[in-house]
Amino acid sequence: MDYMVQWYREYRSAFLLLQSVFGILVVSYSLRPRKLFSLRLLLSTALGFLLLVVVGNHIYVPGYSALAILSHAAVPLLVFLLLVGVTWLSYNETIWTVLFTASTGYIAQDIGGSVKTLLRQIPLIDLVSRQQWGILSVDLLSYGLVYVLLFFALRPFLKNREDNFDNKLKALFSVGVLLLCIGMARLTQDNPERNQLAVIAEALFQVLVDVMVIIMQFGVMEQARLNSHVETMRELVHQQRVQYEASKESAQLINEKYHDLKHLLKSFRGTVPQEQLDRLKASIAAYERPANSGNEVLDVLLAEKIGICQQRNIVLTCSLGKTDFSFVEELDLYSLFQNALSNAINAVSALPEGTERFITLSAMRDGNMLSIHMENPCREDIDFVDGLPQTRDDPDWHGFGMKSMNRIAEKYNGMLTVEQRGRLFLLDILLLAPEQ
Repeated sequence: MDYMVQWYREYRSAFLLLQSVFGILVVSYSLRPRKLFSLRLLLSTALGFLLLVVVGNHIYVPGYSALAILSHAAVPLLVFLLLVGVTWLSYNETIWTVLFTASTGYIAQDIGGSVKTLLRQIPLIDLVSRQQWGILSVDLLSYGLVYVLLFFALRPFLKNREDNFDNKLKALFSVGVLLLCIGMARLTQDNPERNQLAVIAEALFQVLVDVMVIIMQFGVMEQARLNSHVETMRELVHQQRVQYEASKESAQLINEKYHDLKHLLKSFRGTVPQEQLDRLKASIAAYERPANSGNEVLDVLLAEKIGICQQRNIVLTCSLGKTDFSFVEELDLYSLFQNALSNAINAVSALPEGTERFITLSAMRDGNMLSIHMENPCREDIDFVDGLPQTRDDPDWHGFGMKSMNRIAEKYNGMLTVEQRGRLFLLDILLLAPEQ
């Protein structure tokens, strides 16, 4: 028995497009809209709706012959193609992003339709859906519920623009699975000989398949995101290795020239007035190694950072003593302090002129435990994600420096903690040396 009112049955393919458009809005809010987005979306949807009103019923062939089954699949396929067109006209994205978004929106609509079928097995809702106003109410309930749930379930994957859909493999996978689902669904749908148990089983199976497809879609996206992060981390480590080697070479060259100049000034003694010698000594004193931590890696890095701090009127106080860092690999030690000091210098440099500018850095070794502590003032509240601060001034790296530090801490079975107290940023790192 057909529970749908006649007018809804006649225009159901057009409503299928409208429901699918709402489906893409659930997953497309991070995409780049074209100019006059609202007008484009409204007009393209309206044109698609009118096209389906005119040709939708003419495509449909009743019965269960091969031609009839093909015609049953042709309507949702046409809806999907029109949905691709609506997405393409509304968003300034590549064709792969458009295909991925359109297929996800259609699948969201398909889940809503299957949920509506299940709800209509409840006698009271079935009775309501017979009414002209009731079928729209049931639509609003079923599709609204599904779309709200999908919005919050997929938000972690969609809220950052870096988690985009612009991937050929993901798009083709999505479209391929969607077409398969359309074909399979048309084999049994609209069969009046199905009993209620068969209807419920098919609807539940369709929901399960659609949910699994979405999980696979966004699972592929998450894997691609993680692979991208790994590549970024590798590039960051490579850049830091190059920077360390360059800084080390520069520091050695400066030390050599400094000592050559000192000996040259000594040879001028007695031939140049002492006052001039004192001025010359003072002018080259800035090139003497300003750090003497007992660790060559840190001496190279601190010499560079102290020079930057002096240029920016930042007081950098280091209390490293003769702390034993021997169990930490050179590049790990350089990356750890390089990222920490660079972040601190950037934060303090952003403070208004006239405010107190300082960075304090200390380290202590107790047995196999090495603790590092750093403090610096900050200008504004810091956004924390998964316990780590996210920089707003470095959009290319998205906080990878802090993630690199956290990775190094975990490598040495330690931990990294950060905290903001008022306008003071605190960083603590604990590293554990291997047992002898």
